Amino acid sequence: MGTKDVSLQDAIAGFRIIEPLVRLQSKFANNNIAYEKSSLLYGRMYFPGSALEAMIIKRLNENTQLLIKCVNNPHLQKNGTMIVYLQNNTAKYSREFIYSTNESLFGLRCLYNLGTPSSSILKPHVIPKFDNSVVSIGTELWFAANSMSPGLSSALRYSTRSTSTGKPLTMTLAINPILGHISSTYTVKTSVASTFCSKYDFNFFSYASNLSIGFELYSYANKKHTFPSFVNHEVYSSSEENKYLKEHPEHKKAHRVPIRAYKHKDNRTIINPIQNLDNVYHINPSLLPSTNPTPTTTGETVTTAFQNLVKESDFSSVLKFSTSLNDKVVKILWEGRLRDFLVSTGVKISLNPITNTPEFNKLGISFSYAL
Repeated sequence: MGTKDVSLQDAIAGFRIIEPLVRLQSKFANNNIAYEKSSLLYGRMYFPGSALEAMIIKRLNENTQLLIKCVNNPHLQKNGTMIVYLQNNTAKYSREFIYSTNESLFGLRCLYNLGTPSSSILKPHVIPKFDNSVVSIGTELWFAANSMSPGLSSALRYSTRSTSTGKPLTMTLAINPILGHISSTYTVKTSVASTFCSKYDFNFFSYASNLSIGFELYSYANKKHTFPSFVNHEVYSSSEENKYLKEHPEHKKAHRVPIRAYKHKDNRTIINPIQNLDNVYHINPSLLPSTNPTPTTTGETVTTAFQNLVKESDFSSVLKFSTSLNDKVVKILWEGRLRDFLVSTGVKISLNPITNTPEFNKLGISFSYAL
């Protein structure tokens, strides 16, 4: 797949929706694709300089791969370095062993998803509410043999989704006890085409701190394209009630929505939109629209529907903006399509400490093309 056909969300670095452990385990368990020991070769040369990069990836088994990177640059010690990664990834945990010829560096990275959900056998529309959240802990250990220097950092990540809108949000907390550095982030996808992020850094040795904020805003390829909605997605949530309240604001004061009763299979009459009083969403099917959804949208949860809207959206470009209070620097990056090319251009603007006027520090542009 070349740059002409690849999705813009997959081609650039940006916010990624973290799926609940139940769905991850289902993907690993239902993967019936025959395993192949595939390989990838990659190389890049910089002009007019003399820097050269090479990479090879070899799949060892279904969950393990070997990655080797080589960099040749006259500015590096011994004119180059080589890094070896042995990666193992499953739905429950991820491990990575690293070795670099630079300083004879050894490293270990681990990520573990907490929880042992027993609801993987449930249908998607009755996944318990707590299964929309993912709590992960991670750590990395480093040791430079040449300089006898250790390194250690740990992090905690909490990711969840709104049960009414399906919008994901992620919070992280990372700490480096050796350097005394603490970093916390909060990221939320405010809509299908926008994401907001904030980051706070603090050092308990020097008491230095910094607050950074940023956002990314996507634009659609078709200018006449309207923003996606849940109209074509049958969702098992209270979105239909919210839609009814918007169309009939006179019912907002009473905080009630007219509910049509229906007969249960055991002749029980249920008038509550939440059919059962357990920890699982069971929405009255009579409240759902009487449409005939396509097989691809039948039985979607509101979180799955939102994720599918993001994947199905045809974006042409994305604008990224970031700034921080301490550095007084503004960074703007634009990435998008220009015919069959992927174009990335950005600028870094800072405030002159003497004249207090903005000045351009860096300006760059890159073109990418692949068949």
